[in-house]
Amino acid sequence: MSDNSDRLQKSHILLILLVSTASFFEGYDFIIINLVLPYLQKEFSLSILQAGLAASTIAIGTIVAFFVLRLGDYFGRKAMLMWTVVGYTAATALTAASHSIYGFIAMQFLARVFLVAEWGISTVIIAEELPASKRGVGISIVQAAAGVGGIVGSAIFPIVAKVSLGWRAMYLVGIIPLVIVFFIRRSVRETKRYAEVRASQPDKPKWAEILQPKHRRNLVVIAFLWLFMYLGYTPILTFWTTFAMGDRGLNAGQVSLIVAISYTIGLSGFIAAGKLMDRWGRRPTCVLFFGVGAVATFAAFNAPPSPILMGASLVVLIFFATSYLTLCSTYTAELFPTRLRASAAAWTNNTLGRVGMVLAPTMVGLLAGLFARPAGAAPASSGVGPAVGLMGLFPLLCAVIVLVFLPETKNRELEEISR
Repeated sequence: MSDNSDRLQKSHILLILLVSTASFFEGYDFIIINLVLPYLQKEFSLSILQAGLAASTIAIGTIVAFFVLRLGDYFGRKAMLMWTVVGYTAATALTAASHSIYGFIAMQFLARVFLVAEWGISTVIIAEELPASKRGVGISIVQAAAGVGGIVGSAIFPIVAKVSLGWRAMYLVGIIPLVIVFFIRRSVRETKRYAEVRASQPDKPKWAEILQPKHRRNLVVIAFLWLFMYLGYTPILTFWTTFAMGDRGLNAGQVSLIVAISYTIGLSGFIAAGKLMDRWGRRPTCVLFFGVGAVATFAAFNAPPSPILMGASLVVLIFFATSYLTLCSTYTAELFPTRLRASAAAWTNNTLGRVGMVLAPTMVGLLAGLFARPAGAAPASSGVGPAVGLMGLFPLLCAVIVLVFLPETKNRELEEISR
């Protein structure tokens, strides 16, 4: 079992740093699609709706990741972590060689499959290895790496956009994770919980074992938690650059600066959420972050065309909304037994949950058509701002789910919770 000490050991810190790679590149990958979307629209002559459909198609890879993530219960956490890193690296590097929107979509589809599976396995590893009193903050640190990835992507975007490869150079950075495999092979061990469970129950979990009645209620509740979260969260990352440059007239340099500053300041939201979960409890922290995040999304995407006001609203939004992933990941990792923990993450996050990620960009495209004002109108608008603002209210339903259906799990061992 994990160390019962209230302090993080050196082995815990090293583990957090290594598995944070997955979260870092998820943040980097998601911010890239946000930043390069206007360039893809121009190069491949895409409308707002077509761009939304492309993003939705790529996001289907997050559902297909279901089949990869589940293998973590069959072959172990460490093995799947290594192979998902390799798969993501190859697909991301090949994205840079895409010369049609179809090639781009195909490679990013595969990248999302491995990236999301890698991220899911990383969260499971942290949940199983850290002390109960530090589980929330440990998961939040791993998730915070996604914010760092977003900052790095935003910082290098103005420079990379000017080189001959343009947006393709952003994806060549995806080769770096391959180096991490070497350190994973040498430094990451199989989790104690998984090793002990496999020793006592050597038979591999059946495909539908997680669907047994004793797990079914939590499975459905957590799946809807992920669904409503992604419906509100995905449009923020996908469309803010389009909103800022298209409807508010900001240039690439201004957008990059605002996003970089917002993620740098907002990064503290991950740590705040983790610490509050371990001190206040999961339920009050979830209500606070889901509630304020929903209101902040509506405000940020209806902000006036002032770089200062848009930046300030985005800082508040990033602080609260990016922690949605930490809140959902913590509950997902805690409510199911070790034998089925990876399968539970796959069934909740990568099925109904990721349907929200797939549908959200297309829903924004359709809603934008209702709010759009033509070029001759004063002021002209693509309708993206009001559309994303409305979608951003979905996390209010997450707060309701936590209050009505989910238990308080603060400072409880995983075995106690799953019983």
